[in-house]
Amino acid sequence: MADLYYRQLKPWWDMLNIGLTTFAENPEPSRSECHAWSVSPDYDFLATICGIMPDSAGFPTVNIQPVLGELTAVDGSMPHPLGNIIVSLKRKGIKGVTGKVILPVGLGGNFIWNGKKIALKSGEQIIEVK
Repeated sequence: MADLYYRQLKPWWDMLNIGLTTFAENPEPSRSECHAWSVSPDYDFLATICGIMPDSAGFPTVNIQPVLGELTAVDGSMPHPLGNIIVSLKRKGIKGVTGKVILPVGLGGNFIWNGKKIALKSGEQIIEVK
């Protein structure tokens, strides 16, 4: 159900809209303006929406399996011991995706979209899945 994740962020957007700079434990009225679950959207944006996940223990390779849900485009960057992993993707038609993935030198992996797997190598590569 990862495709439904983005719309579940409404409570976080509401807190930003009333001027909170960290997320409250509960929606208004609330006095707890700093709670550990504040980081959840950051992690989930990279791991679920951008789909950047270690392929195995120690992160020697990466799987990028984005789930854009209702979004039409996404840009994200995740730090890795070898450098940043960067994704920039746009929907193409109903089921396709296009964009680029940049992996640091020494890192490889896979891009997975709708059951199709594309091998990734270090450096910049163009992604296009119909």
